[in-house]
Amino acid sequence: MAVHFRTQPGLKTDATSLLYYAMILLAVSIPLSEFGMSASQFLMLGLWAAEGADYSGGRHLRMQNAIARIGYLFKATAVNLAGKFRMLFYNPAAMVAVSLYLLHAIGLFYSNDVNYALKDLRIKLPLISLPVILATTPALDRQRFQRLIYFFILAVFSGTLASMYVFFTRHVSDPRELSIFISHIRFSLTICFAIFAMVHLLYKREYRSGFHKLILVAGIVWFLLFLFILESITGILIMAILTFIMVLYLGFRIKNNTLKYSLLILSITATVASVHYFRSFVRDFSHAPAVDFSSLDRYTAYGTPYLHDTCSYGVENGKFVGLYISHTELRNEWNRKSELSYDGLDRKGQQLSHTLIRYLHSKNLRKDAEGVRSLSEKEIRHIENGVASAVYLDNLNLRSRFEQIAMGYSNYIRHGDPNASSVMQRIEYWKTSLYIVKHNWLTGVGTGDLNEAFSAAYEELDSKLEPDFRKRSHNQFLAIFIAFGIFGLAWFLFTLIFPPLKLGKFTDFYYVVFFVIIIMSMLTEDTLETQAGVTFFAFFNALLLFSRRRTPLHNTYGKEASADHPIK
Repeated sequence: MAVHFRTQPGLKTDATSLLYYAMILLAVSIPLSEFGMSASQFLMLGLWAAEGADYSGGRHLRMQNAIARIGYLFKATAVNLAGKFRMLFYNPAAMVAVSLYLLHAIGLFYSNDVNYALKDLRIKLPLISLPVILATTPALDRQRFQRLIYFFILAVFSGTLASMYVFFTRHVSDPRELSIFISHIRFSLTICFAIFAMVHLLYKREYRSGFHKLILVAGIVWFLLFLFILESITGILIMAILTFIMVLYLGFRIKNNTLKYSLLILSITATVASVHYFRSFVRDFSHAPAVDFSSLDRYTAYGTPYLHDTCSYGVENGKFVGLYISHTELRNEWNRKSELSYDGLDRKGQQLSHTLIRYLHSKNLRKDAEGVRSLSEKEIRHIENGVASAVYLDNLNLRSRFEQIAMGYSNYIRHGDPNASSVMQRIEYWKTSLYIVKHNWLTGVGTGDLNEAFSAAYEELDSKLEPDFRKRSHNQFLAIFIAFGIFGLAWFLFTLIFPPLKLGKFTDFYYVVFFVIIIMSMLTEDTLETQAGVTFFAFFNALLLFSRRRTPLHNTYGKEASADHPIK
């Protein structure tokens, strides 16, 4: 007997359908709500236990015999679960996927910090719960899968609208503040997946309505624009790589040789040009021509001597930041305008004097009393909040992110200081990670001891990273290597590659897109170390592996392909 619950008219009430609705709730929650992620997974677990159970034999029991009825329900549920686990054990791909969580559980036994290890295992519960649930329930038909994808896209779109509300109603000095539900990097991953999901829907044969296609194109354009508003280098880079892969694939499938080679040459040329532009940008930004000190003014308008320092402040925008500085005038004029001391820290914990000097430099102003007087009250507040360049305040300006990277690179090369750029900080994280790996390469440090290992390594290496920036690897592969050693890393790679190979999913458009997004994110982020990241990975990995029939790339970009014909 199927399990039914009372619901609104028009909704199916069997346990399988209710489980599907819970899956939609989880898909919607990933970009919008950490609480929703947890609640929907608990709901899925309960419905999964009931889905497929036969409770018809309990109807002959009298209502008064409550204990007997409860016992029967438990027995029927236990029989159902036993059957589901038999399905799981006969599914090698699912068992390998589940083993990723078991790897973390094994690491608990040689961890010193058991409390942190248990917390980590709690965060990573989706790695075991979602593959088990989705591998042992009926696969979604095409209509239900597409509906789930629609809900996910709408949830991501809602997240961007909430971000734009923040954008227009609050002061935002850092674009990362726009992502209010989950971290901006995880949000950018959901945006990338939503974009290519819409690309797939756009090219499906059954959608010939012009209005429908217009909506999809508008959605793609909006999401691309939002990635630039968010200034997500990770998201933009993933989009570029995925586009490059798809263009190469199309190029190899086109029969017209002229069009094929033109497309391939264009994509390669665009890639080389982009790399060359960025290298030239960094070079021009961080290198300045030699200074003729005899040609520089020696005094301010008030007769105070200038300091011309070409060593301490570095180069930005192709000019030395440390030219035309009068600390005396800066201190006096700043302290009149602000409650924060010139000799203290800004609200980001940086030397305020340095922030002020860099901000004045970005506006091509001299660092003296007149320079400070030219600043508006709003700009004073920005500087107090740690904004070191007027360019950083420009909206829809990806150049500011490039300038931050270039400035950080310059400081790192000249002074070995990685604190000014998150990109340079990652280099320090990776160097520290390799140092830890060198001393723990065989078995790793265990599930719970990564924080302790990094703290000790930063001290031993005498890292120049400030305490607030001393974080973990920001690379999932290094994080696994540190925690579980060389064999743990090998098994982690196996859990990523074997299931899709076993099930032929590397010919599935959705899975290829998802796989590239996840691998790219793991190169620069600890993707599985946060609730949003691990849930995004675990849910869509299990959904695309076990809970839908594959849609080969032929079916998206080639009309001659059948629904089940894989790429050869």
